[in-house]
Amino acid sequence: MIVWEIKNKWMNSVAAVGPDPRSEFNPGLNVSFWEQFKPRSAGQALEWKVRPELVVLPDDGRKTSLPRADVSPFTAPGLVVNAKVRNAMGDFLSKFGQLLEVSVDGNTEYYYNVTNVVACLDHERSEFAAAYVEEPVFHEHLVPSDAAIFVEPKMRTRIFANEAAKSILEERISAGNIVGMSFKGWKNNSR
Repeated sequence: MIVWEIKNKWMNSVAAVGPDPRSEFNPGLNVSFWEQFKPRSAGQALEWKVRPELVVLPDDGRKTSLPRADVSPFTAPGLVVNAKVRNAMGDFLSKFGQLLEVSVDGNTEYYYNVTNVVACLDHERSEFAAAYVEEPVFHEHLVPSDAAIFVEPKMRTRIFANEAAKSILEERISAGNIVGMSFKGWKNNSR
């Protein structure tokens, strides 16, 4: 069984979202702005009193704007998805986390915060650079066999899916013609 990291292989080909860099407040440089997207511990639910305000980030130096994807590149640990994604797979995603409303250029979109935690990293066989896990290896016997999307406590900024969840997501991506979600497979240790 392979553990799949949920990625966006179109990262450099589609528009990213984030705080408005033209704001006099410049929330992109404000640590407290980013803290609202980061749970204090892996899997913690988030609560907002006010929807965070995001914009489609300008791509300075380009003659034409990059197109939007349904799953937008975003530097916080979760995903920013549009209503199309929520409608196509929100029921499934919600089993493993929260879809919280955010405003992107005045439109309602959703921040996906994964609350399902699975501690399954094989520390001895994974490759590290400082504290960052560059090449994770997972203990297969600790990865759920039923469909699961999860975060691993040592890699809180990355979202993973097992084979069963990836299969469901791929079916819904295809049926909903969704752009912006892809997968990278990582090895398992079957011991």
